[in-house]
Amino acid sequence: MAIMKKKGSSPVTISDSEQQIYALDIGSSFIRLVSGIVEPNKQIKIQGMRECVSHGMVQGHISDINSLASQIAYLIQDYQKTYGVTIEKIVTGVPGCFIVAENQQGHSTIQSGTIEKSDRNKAVRMAMAGVQFNAADYSIIHAIPQQYVTESSEQVTNPIGMYAKRLSASVHVIGCSFMYKNNIEKAIRMTNPDLDVCSIIYAGNAASSAVLTDAEKEIGVIHVDIGGGTVNVTVYEGKRQLLSFGIDDGGNYITKMIAKEFSISMKNAEFIKCNYGCADSRFLSEDNANISIRIPDTESNTTQVSSNEVAVRNGTLADVINRGIRSMCELIFQRINFYGSSTLKSLEIGGGIVLTGGTSKLPGIEQVFSEWVRDYNFQDNTFLKCNTKVRVGHPIGISLFENAGAPEVISDSDKAVAIGLLRSARFDDLKQYTDDERNDKGKKGKGILGAALEWISREL
Repeated sequence: MAIMKKKGSSPVTISDSEQQIYALDIGSSFIRLVSGIVEPNKQIKIQGMRECVSHGMVQGHISDINSLASQIAYLIQDYQKTYGVTIEKIVTGVPGCFIVAENQQGHSTIQSGTIEKSDRNKAVRMAMAGVQFNAADYSIIHAIPQQYVTESSEQVTNPIGMYAKRLSASVHVIGCSFMYKNNIEKAIRMTNPDLDVCSIIYAGNAASSAVLTDAEKEIGVIHVDIGGGTVNVTVYEGKRQLLSFGIDDGGNYITKMIAKEFSISMKNAEFIKCNYGCADSRFLSEDNANISIRIPDTESNTTQVSSNEVAVRNGTLADVINRGIRSMCELIFQRINFYGSSTLKSLEIGGGIVLTGGTSKLPGIEQVFSEWVRDYNFQDNTFLKCNTKVRVGHPIGISLFENAGAPEVISDSDKAVAIGLLRSARFDDLKQYTDDERNDKGKKGKGILGAALEWISREL
């Protein structure tokens, strides 16, 4: 038996079959460290979570690796001190602006007449080897089977054990920029050279695993995770992950619009957005819409109420935020149409949209997205049809150890990536599709894709 000690409580007993996972969510606004045990039924027992303000990250990009490493070191030390643990292995995420994704096909001939695990792996690995992105620039981090096909069925989810002569696999393959991967690993290891970064997971996959239901994935759903610096978009239909991409402009894009509109600092713009912001002025009463928010800003060039205050009308603030959200909707749907129409015949999203991330907490954002989708559906769109249902997603299937934190905080929509990293780390293991389980250490041009290509040339 292993013992996990926690500050201020009795030690918690963990069986040897239960594996403690530590996940580091490095965002442009916050860095979060969460740990937990993920059970075979995908339920997560949260041990604890700590967070700090992010430094050295701008719009998902590393701007100062030393500053970032310093914040990560502070957070890890704070977590270890708070919960009385030592962190040796950690998983982290990659924002969508640093990934590429493709849908590929792979095949294998069944020698024994019955599909074995190795036959499935061969088909998946052949799909991985068929990717069009440059292996010198991107490392494969996810290979997600969409469906399998045999002579007798085109809707196979688990082919192992079935009679067949040939197996085909449709696979959603995601690659991570080597430069980002190497830099983020370096920033983490700058805190401790012995710290093992054992997995890098697409942040959109992590957030989706935290908040989406199987029913939504089956009828089709667009998951939009709006962080401070980036937007991660993941599209599902028929229980298949079809599209994955990112936009390097998140909630900070709206903050910048506010700052420019009222000629105030980004700091003050973020403050009024978070504390007074609303997605549409129609959701404000007439009295509230006309209230002026007074904020200190000695750098402002606008007419000031006093020597150090700027007056921002509540209704005008909501109008600026609304323009930013609608612009975001337009860009997301443009990208879905662009990426999707190149490989898919059509998309019919019956489950609508699920929102996560800090920006999803803006009052009224669901209604704005829903109305934008309604207007979009009235247009002549032959490729994409989307239900107007929109909800804010919160992590599901979680429980907390004593002293792990406030349940309402840990289950908030902006914690979706952090919580989802735990579940993805447990179940989305790329090694299950390869016979070579040596871990890719980020050497340029090597890794899983290189191994797959070597296998293709050797076996075929």
